[in-house]
Amino acid sequence: MEKGVAIIPQLQQILTGDQLLTSENDKAYYTKGFRVGQGQALAVAIPDSLLQLWQVLKLCVAADKIILMQASNTGVTGGSTPDGNNYDRDVVIVSTRRIKGVQIIDNAQQVIAFPGSTLTELEKALLPHHKEPHSVIGSSCIGASVIGGVCNNSGGSLIRRGPAFTEKSLFAQINNDGSLSLVNHLGVFLGNTPEEMIARLENQDYTTGTAPDWEGKIWADDYAEVIRDVDANSPTRFNGNAQYLHDSSGSAGKVAVFAVRLSTFDKGDRTQTFYIGTNDEQELVGLRRYLLQNLQELPQQAEYIHRNAFDLTVRYSKHVYWAIDRLGPEALPSLMAGKAKWDLRVKKAGFLPLNLVDKVLQGVNNLTPKRVSKRILDYRDQFEHHLMIKTEARHAPELQLLLTSFFAGKSGQFFACDSREEKDAFLVRFGVGGCTVSYCDYMGIDTNQRLMAFDVALRRNDDQWRIVLPAHLQAQVLEDSCCGHFFCFVNHQDYILKPGVDPVTFKHEVLEYLDRRGAKYPAEHNVGHLYSASGEYEQHMRELDPTNSYNPGIGKTSRKKYWR
Repeated sequence: MEKGVAIIPQLQQILTGDQLLTSENDKAYYTKGFRVGQGQALAVAIPDSLLQLWQVLKLCVAADKIILMQASNTGVTGGSTPDGNNYDRDVVIVSTRRIKGVQIIDNAQQVIAFPGSTLTELEKALLPHHKEPHSVIGSSCIGASVIGGVCNNSGGSLIRRGPAFTEKSLFAQINNDGSLSLVNHLGVFLGNTPEEMIARLENQDYTTGTAPDWEGKIWADDYAEVIRDVDANSPTRFNGNAQYLHDSSGSAGKVAVFAVRLSTFDKGDRTQTFYIGTNDEQELVGLRRYLLQNLQELPQQAEYIHRNAFDLTVRYSKHVYWAIDRLGPEALPSLMAGKAKWDLRVKKAGFLPLNLVDKVLQGVNNLTPKRVSKRILDYRDQFEHHLMIKTEARHAPELQLLLTSFFAGKSGQFFACDSREEKDAFLVRFGVGGCTVSYCDYMGIDTNQRLMAFDVALRRNDDQWRIVLPAHLQAQVLEDSCCGHFFCFVNHQDYILKPGVDPVTFKHEVLEYLDRRGAKYPAEHNVGHLYSASGEYEQHMRELDPTNSYNPGIGKTSRKKYWR
């Protein structure tokens, strides 16, 4: 602990008061995961420039601290917070949320994004150029960072673009001898020393297209072909896929990423969404195959919600999608941070219910309207399975014709959404991610013990969509929620377990079932502290971080220095 005490005054030399957090109250938001994960940290450092980030890293490396890089803390597998307290060194969380910056380059064909840039901010920066980033909906609704997506190979909901990926980045790596290096693989020349690289990057003092390594892959440009192969006996995308592990991509916090270079995409024209309901899962699986084989142009999105997930969302996550609708997605990180502080204040008061804030939120949710369009609510009453397919308006006639042909003589139905229905449908879909957390918080359920989240990439030729548990496992479930990226066959399944259920045994049996189906997991949320990294993935992490000083223990790997 002597070394731990010593580093605080050193950090204070480069960070101001609100940039260095040491009290439990101030650290609360950063030490607890959005869904799961919680642990202790010596301090939270919040640099507001790339130079400060470099200086903080140098101090942490010199003092032999564990460095836990954190962007927006919106992960769902606990990988961006400490996991318990059994580390062999002090943990310093380094939050990059204040290091904003998006540089539009190459006639807006590409961007360079800084660590704190969110998907929402990138989307707004590209809007005047009629361009958009890799992902524009999904976790962006809760302020997810651009670089966080790359580090996790996040999939997103945009069908044609695949997982977030680039070969081009600038990152700080700890070498085998314990030294810290700034590695420039951006493909632009920035100079020779770390300080020069940072200054030239921040001032955009560089020329694009002239460096020898300018060329390279900056998005998963083969994904459209992958997804159309509906007879393949393997998933479309999954975390740890060796095809998409390169430097920062898939790094899972094992390096500190200063910038990434990414492709941009032409912004689509006016869109049309079709809302589909059915009580027959096989109908839905057949529709996926039929459309992927027959559509001339893939749609933008095909998002699934099960009725249970719909109900939990409009009851317990109404405040989330209402806030997104009224305040915009960029407001949510601040609201979440504020709630974390109030939760801790209530806990310290001692005489109030620990979930008082959640009880107030849910009281409001219970007394206010659902705020969902009537036709969507009618489909909720009629159908178990809900699918929304969004495409450009110019492609809508073809999609409508194929839907009409497919459902002729079948039980499923569909309608073309108006603009309000389209917005409501996707607000509910992306409110689903937090519905089980909101339920657990309201009911006083420990999410680390009783919330089981499965992020599953199914085989492209699988003839099932839902995870069908054996009777003895289903009997252990209190509530469940299922949503997913349907054309990608990526299923997000949450289970809230009944009191007394052994979560370790439950999870083990579910994973055995998924193994029998040839599924891969996790599909897009990173291994975090919930899943075991594959051999290939662990090898990638070991090569990036030979001293195991960045985010040790990720993917259930060793927490010890040098991976001992």
